[in-house]
Amino acid sequence: MNEESRAGRNEGEHQGYCCPLCAMMKGLSEIRSRHGDFFKHLTNARIEVLQAFKSLIDQRITSLEQQRNSMGETRKATKITVE
Repeated sequence: MNEESRAGRNEGEHQGYCCPLCAMMKGLSEIRSRHGDFFKHLTNARIEVLQAFKSLIDQRITSLEQQRNSMGETRKATKITVE
């Protein structure tokens, strides 16, 4: 196979969406207008998942800040007798 036919084949593959991911994205963009409510629900679900992770991260940050603030107090060692 010569260079020209290989180059033409590669361009044709790109235009024809031979990549499965590209084909899926093209298909989704085509049905987006027909199934608008479906995609609104998906967008809302993605937002909810991200907000859930954000709440976990915020809670952990608060916990770490409280630990840091409580470590600022001076602690004294307690001597324990071991038998």
